[in-house]
Amino acid sequence: MHFAGEYPCDDQGNPIEALRNNSNRQELAEGLWVDHYFSAKPIEGNYRDYYHKMTHYAQVLGRCARRIDPGAIGRSGKLVLSEDPNDPFLFMETASSRSGITRLSEKLADDKIGIVGMGGTGSFILDYVSKTRVSEIHLFDGDQFQQHNAFRAPGATTIEELKERPSKAQLYKDRYSRMRRGIIAHDAHVAPDNLDKIAKLDFVFVAIDNSKTRHWLLAELDRLGVPFIDVGMGIERSEDKLLGVVRTSFRETPKSSAAQSGEQDFRDAGEYERNVQIVELNALNAALAVIRWKKHRAFYLDLGQEERSNYTIDGNHMTNRTVVKAD
Repeated sequence: MHFAGEYPCDDQGNPIEALRNNSNRQELAEGLWVDHYFSAKPIEGNYRDYYHKMTHYAQVLGRCARRIDPGAIGRSGKLVLSEDPNDPFLFMETASSRSGITRLSEKLADDKIGIVGMGGTGSFILDYVSKTRVSEIHLFDGDQFQQHNAFRAPGATTIEELKERPSKAQLYKDRYSRMRRGIIAHDAHVAPDNLDKIAKLDFVFVAIDNSKTRHWLLAELDRLGVPFIDVGMGIERSEDKLLGVVRTSFRETPKSSAAQSGEQDFRDAGEYERNVQIVELNALNAALAVIRWKKHRAFYLDLGQEERSNYTIDGNHMTNRTVVKAD
């Protein structure tokens, strides 16, 4: 247990030595300094869980404090809002600190991310990326959010939202702006006249099922030198069952053609373009894409450096094609 400030004392002013492990001022994350490290296991030897650990320390410190002030219960239940206007979140992000990965989470800070296509997979990508510290998330989609979209999107869509018939980009901006800043909706499909908005981004997720548009966009991203992940799936019916492949293609270094992204040597089956999509496959495709992006940003260890991965549903197989780097 880390502790900031003067070493705690009992109600008589004596240091509570039973807690002490060491006193060494250090910076756990940018601007977050601690002065002491406690170690005090319970009588039974080990903590049952994180809650048990936290309440144990609260009881030890609180017992001494309450001898002086009976109202010092240490449990306000108060919502901690973010007071920093540059913080992407409206309230304090406590998950990273609880897990001890604050420094890792900061690796994603300040990035400007684009998501092209806010259908099933694109909306799940937003759901995952919105929980990171990226500074901006740009949503590109010119379509209207319709009733069938509600059944392959994260969360629960309300009847009121469907009645309003909003654009996909605007609906998701409004929904996720309840939690964070920096979500920008572009109510249009990516085209030559708005490509300048893509050129300013640090990374782009491409989640569209129009083969012609995808091929053009991937070639443009190559030309602009913007790293990207292109996702897709091919679903077929066989003996009254569904089978297919979920694909995740990553590109960091521009190549001579966008073909290597998977457009020519992996043709997503026609089932996808006819909107036969399944919500769990959309979520899986999005999760694989976000994991690959986090590897690119050194959040996760990346030993394979895969350029493309294919998940086959019927055999539960994952195959990877690694990046071939020139000498």
